[in-house]
Amino acid sequence: MEWSGESSAEASVGSFSGHIQQAQPQFAQQIGEAWGKTFIVWCPKTTDVEPGDTLTIASGDYAGTYSVKNSQVHAVGQSVQHLELTVIRDLE
Repeated sequence: MEWSGESSAEASVGSFSGHIQQAQPQFAQQIGEAWGKTFIVWCPKTTDVEPGDTLTIASGDYAGTYSVKNSQVHAVGQSVQHLELTVIRDLE
């Protein structure tokens, strides 16, 4: 979000590589969402993203705008950590 005087606008602040997959319907129930499709995004632990952020995928099967609802660190095995984001794609 960028501010100018008393108004704000969304701004592109960067990009990251990750993997996205549609989540099971119970994920939407767990975060209290009913208006959209729920997805999980896996990305590097160092990715600067947090709940409330908006992600945009410009092209491909998953193109759209997503709202980040949850972010948590997960480990694969004993040492490889990654960030798991729960996101909602707005219905159009």
